[in-house]
Amino acid sequence: MLQKYASFVVNNAAQVNSIENGLRTLTYVLPGRFADAELASEAIYTLLSFVGVYHDKLLAQAAIKGLLVDKQGQPLKLDPTVFNRYHGQMAHASDVYRVAAHVLSCVQYAEKLVEMVAAKRLGNRRRWQVVTWIEITKVVLRLALLRASGQRMVTGAVVPEREVDPGSLGSTKHMEQGVDAKKQWKGGRSRLSFTSVREILQQAEGNADLGAFVANSPQNAERIAPAPSLMHRLNALGLTGELLFILRPLIYVLSMRKLGANNWRAWALSLLIELT
Repeated sequence: MLQKYASFVVNNAAQVNSIENGLRTLTYVLPGRFADAELASEAIYTLLSFVGVYHDKLLAQAAIKGLLVDKQGQPLKLDPTVFNRYHGQMAHASDVYRVAAHVLSCVQYAEKLVEMVAAKRLGNRRRWQVVTWIEITKVVLRLALLRASGQRMVTGAVVPEREVDPGSLGSTKHMEQGVDAKKQWKGGRSRLSFTSVREILQQAEGNADLGAFVANSPQNAERIAPAPSLMHRLNALGLTGELLFILRPLIYVLSMRKLGANNWRAWALSLLIELT
């Protein structure tokens, strides 16, 4: 069932993306239309966030396998950003990092919905208890990421961003009709597809050689550097600042529960930690 669904998403990426955008637009017009409209709107938005991440993963995997084509019918080539390379390689190298990153992303997507449900069903007092536990969970997960990454800064988003724009894709039928597999070379471990040297020389119509191709294709150091080198390790001062930044939301929630939601000292304490 999942295989059929994945195939449908890959073959109809543009249409699926249009449906997602239409449903997101719906979340802006729902509030105020009926009872619990705000809750329904947030539930739709949260669900779309999870579905969108899953679809992005399916499209990225399809692009790596050479199953996607652009508007001209040529195989789509991924050019991962430094952000995606860092988080992708760290997740591949550490199971703890991968699990913590995905769980943290899920918590971030769902935290607003959970808070709204708690406020409506459990009351305001229990709501703040739920918010506190959410922040504790996020602190634990971020500390796990900090440790798994070798004491490197934990970014706001911790999973790779969208790599494939569904609007730039062409019909996969073009690939079936016109793409010659011999023109592509696929890495045995990375499973990435590259244009073969023979095809490069043929496209140059004999006016280039391998040396000229290499000389004219300089690599950015960030594109070929290993993931740990893309984010430097924090020194003692930087590590202290990172810990305070991770703990700040939890400290803010606890201070509001202690001093009151409208007390300026809770806000000032959070601001002081932010500036530190």
